[in-house]
Amino acid sequence: MDWCINNDILLRVREQQVIVRNPSYGTTAVHFLDSVSIPIRLAQSIQLAPHHEHIVRSFTPLSFASCVSYIPNGFLCRIHHITDETEKRICFDILNRHRRIFDISKPTIAKTKLPHVIITADHPPISVRPYYRTIEQRKELQHEVDKLLMDNIVRPSTSPWSSPVILKKKPDGTYRFLVDFRRLNSITKKDAYPQPSAEELIYRLSGHSYFTKLDLKSGYFQIPIVESDKEKTAFVTPDGHYEFNVLAQGLMNAPASFQRVMNNLLATGRWDYVVIYLDDIVIFSHSFEEHKRHVDEILSILDTAHFKVSPPKCTIAANQIEFLGHLITPNTVEPCRDKIKVILDIPSPRTLSQANRFLGKIGYYRKFIPDFARIAAPLHKVTNKTRTKRHEFYWHDEQQAAFEQFKTILTTSPLFLHFPDPSVPFILSTDASLTRIAGVLKQNTSNGLKVCYYKSRLLSDIEQRYSATEREALAIYWCLDQLRTYIGGSSVLIETDHQPLSNMHKKHSFRNKRIDNWLLKLQDILPQIIAIKYRRGVDNVGPDFLTRYDPLDSSSIIESPSSSCTDSYDKSSKISVPLPQRTSHSDSFLIDSAWPSGTETWDSIVVSP
Repeated sequence: MDWCINNDILLRVREQQVIVRNPSYGTTAVHFLDSVSIPIRLAQSIQLAPHHEHIVRSFTPLSFASCVSYIPNGFLCRIHHITDETEKRICFDILNRHRRIFDISKPTIAKTKLPHVIITADHPPISVRPYYRTIEQRKELQHEVDKLLMDNIVRPSTSPWSSPVILKKKPDGTYRFLVDFRRLNSITKKDAYPQPSAEELIYRLSGHSYFTKLDLKSGYFQIPIVESDKEKTAFVTPDGHYEFNVLAQGLMNAPASFQRVMNNLLATGRWDYVVIYLDDIVIFSHSFEEHKRHVDEILSILDTAHFKVSPPKCTIAANQIEFLGHLITPNTVEPCRDKIKVILDIPSPRTLSQANRFLGKIGYYRKFIPDFARIAAPLHKVTNKTRTKRHEFYWHDEQQAAFEQFKTILTTSPLFLHFPDPSVPFILSTDASLTRIAGVLKQNTSNGLKVCYYKSRLLSDIEQRYSATEREALAIYWCLDQLRTYIGGSSVLIETDHQPLSNMHKKHSFRNKRIDNWLLKLQDILPQIIAIKYRRGVDNVGPDFLTRYDPLDSSSIIESPSSSCTDSYDKSSKISVPLPQRTSHSDSFLIDSAWPSGTETWDSIVVSP
């Protein structure tokens, strides 16, 4: 009810009325049809502020309270996008049936048969004294502990174990409460339960039209700990000794335990219509009829297990969602704009850790940047330091130019990729230079050539001493190995500008131990290769460009994948070829390039859709 007070909302239960005072539109009186219509009408009055009234049919104070209880938590924030009134009503019916999981007014501990365990063998208890705190920090620390006690997240302890507490200051001046479990983690037996690959999860969402995203509220704090191991989570402050009742952040096996619980809980639909990455749950379907059934089933499972989700972070029955830093649509994937803004706001690094932090953030989106390896080379030059040489860090004009170039690409290039169509063969164009290898994965669809993935990396010192044939073969091997998930069981045509590698997959032996070894590792995917086709370097512009030349200026700003591809390139001189203005993918100029003489017969191999 604090939300109602803060937003000047007056609830008149006897009159079955809500009074909304909006500074822009004045006062709005809203009547309700029933308990389900309350969230809809209140949302309209808050977001649109119209002067309207609705006739009352049936209403009880109890149903009113139950609906209003989760409105302040953003229950409506992600539903206004549904334009079809029938679909909207169905969604509200489903959500209303499971409204308990949206009520985050009081924390709960989920019911699970897989509580977190901490295995320390026979190691004696570890006890660390509390860190020194100022008076201000001491008050803040006790305030945080009191909140945890009130929510039953921690309890007073008499444990022989104790870990100190870290207070990390936030930009707004408040503190973040963390327990330093490093000593405990050092003696804990590691849980090797696998974490899902972000690439695989994103790829699984391709081709679907409806998405619902659920975010568990303080997910770790909903997972119980085995009673006998709670004492090991004990922490100490200058004013007391406490231990966790639930899974705490900072414990070494916390991610593994959490992922195991969620995978087992949602095992029936996992990978079929739901994917889970820790506390993020995404439900995906081809049609609304399927989606309402899938959402209802997942919410029922979460409700039965007493899990709670955070309403402001949930998206219901949308055509696109943000997931793992990417904006997912039925046919494309692109970086989230707010994540790009974070990278753009990073100042020039002045220390090794700052440079590594920038590389880590930009590297997460390297699949969208065609010439990533070449641009990042100056940055790797100053960050790939051994422990004894880290003090030699420097930041010169070469590094600053690469730093600025990445930011330019993020603001001017079309940072999106198409999801692959498993019914259409792939085209993998690869190339190698003295220092880099690269590849572009594409599909020739009825709507034109679509780029699915960019791959590139620097060669190691040893790899740079390979022969030209070995480097070109390495480019093919590495790209195929890295893109197995995307290629799946589809056919693939490989393009290379090194003629000796033509159809090398059909040879029993290449008479080169290194290449034969790579072919052996690819034996499961070799039957899917239609052909390894020779394409002259002047025509293999995409990957050849990524490995050899500096990216040139582009001024077009792309807002969506629907932009047309109209530019061509100059075939007369490879050295002076400028990168086309990026009206579509950076590889769009491959569409108009002619096949080299003598290879026209290969055109019939790739079936046009």
